[in-house]
Amino acid sequence: MHEHDDRKKQNIHRIKIIKGHLNAIEDMINNDAYCVDILNQSLAVQKALKGLDLQLMEGHLNHCVIEQAKKGDTKKVVEELLGIYKYKV
Repeated sequence: MHEHDDRKKQNIHRIKIIKGHLNAIEDMINNDAYCVDILNQSLAVQKALKGLDLQLMEGHLNHCVIEQAKKGDTKKVVEELLGIYKYKV
C-alpha cells in the first residue's frame, strides 16, 4: 500500500503544478500578456498532463492490469487499453 500512497502523492503534486500553470494562463490572458508567453505556458500544461498520463498508465500497467490478468480477466484489460489508445490517437 505504501507504493500506492507514494504514487497518489506524486499524482496530486503534478495536478497542483498543472493548476498553477492554468491559473497563470488565466492571469496572463487577463493582463493581456504577450501571446507567445501564453502559448509557452499552455505548452507547459500540456507537457505536465502528458507526464501525469504516463504516471497513471505506468501505475495501471504495473498493478491493475497484473491483478486483472491474474484473475483471468484479460479481455477487460485489452478492451481498456485499446480504448485508451484509441482516445489518445
